[in-house]
This record gives sequence, structure tokens and C-alpha cells, in this order.
Amino acid sequence: MPVYEYRCEKCKAEFAFLKIKAGDEPVCPKCKSAQVTKKISSFSCSGGVGAFGGMTSHGSGGC
Repeated sequence: MPVYEYRCEKCKAEFAFLKIKAGDEPVCPKCKSAQVTKKISSFSCSGGVGAFGGMTSHGSGGC
């Protein structure tokens, strides 16, 4: 179940919305407006030794 971030066009509030089924539509929890826009979400991941060739997030490798 994906969680999407939205911004209300009416009151400018930002909120997260858990979409459980296809018909679910977000409504602003602050002003109850349905005029919302989906935000572009970013993500991050931490480095470490693993499936990507031993890469880490700690800079360059040695000789």
C-alpha cells in the first residue's frame, strides 16, 4: 500500500495519504478540499557493503 504526499491548493497544507484501494481519493485533512496535487517524493538510502559491488557512502576506494 503506497503512501503519497499531497499539497492542498486551497489552504497550502501538506499531508501524506495512504492509498488502500483504487477508488480512494485524497482530501485535505485541514480544510476538507479535494483540490490537491501530488508532490514528487524523494527517497534516500544508506551505503554499505552489499549487492552493488561493495560500494559504500564513505567516499573513494583505495589502491
